[in-house]
Amino acid sequence: MEDATDLRVVKTRRTIRNALVDLMSEKELAAITISELSARAEVNRKTFYRHYRTIADVVSELENGILSEFSEILRSDNDSLLNIGAVFRDISALVERRRDFFVRLMTYNHDLFNNGKIKAMLRKTLSVSLRKAGAAMDEKSMSAVSEFLISGVLALYADWFDNGCEGSLELITDISVRMAIGGLGSYLSAAELSAVKLK
Repeated sequence: MEDATDLRVVKTRRTIRNALVDLMSEKELAAITISELSARAEVNRKTFYRHYRTIADVVSELENGILSEFSEILRSDNDSLLNIGAVFRDISALVERRRDFFVRLMTYNHDLFNNGKIKAMLRKTLSVSLRKAGAAMDEKSMSAVSEFLISGVLALYADWFDNGCEGSLELITDISVRMAIGGLGSYLSAAELSAVKLK
């Protein structure tokens, strides 16, 4: 069993992941072979199999890395409540910084922003934060509000990618914050809105 903290292991796995991202910009994922990926990463097939079983395992690790980056954004606020405005700005900054990577990964998983772990994590975080802010909603209402807000925000990013990354991510952030304020304002008092720091 390999030691995941061994620097050689970390470097080799990162090299293989980066090689896959490069290849994904050139061809469909289904057309990429392990031999081709190994050659691009400058490792032999035996080395590849020491770290991964399949190319899908590499993709899964890439997606988990994205999840970790989103998770870090949600943890970066020192307060116990989610700073929704800051989170939306940080998400836009992450998308801008990793634009090429997201474009390549979305050719494999078009629903990256619309379904799955990222959406579930953001929904859960928003629900917990709204409860802590004192929002007087039952569980079904809380779930529906979180689903509506997070689905809308993530759909804006998915649409931005679908349209060739045209337009300003600042505009997406501004729309997200304004819609969150407007939507949550019908459920939260001014003090509660302030508690989740919608700014």
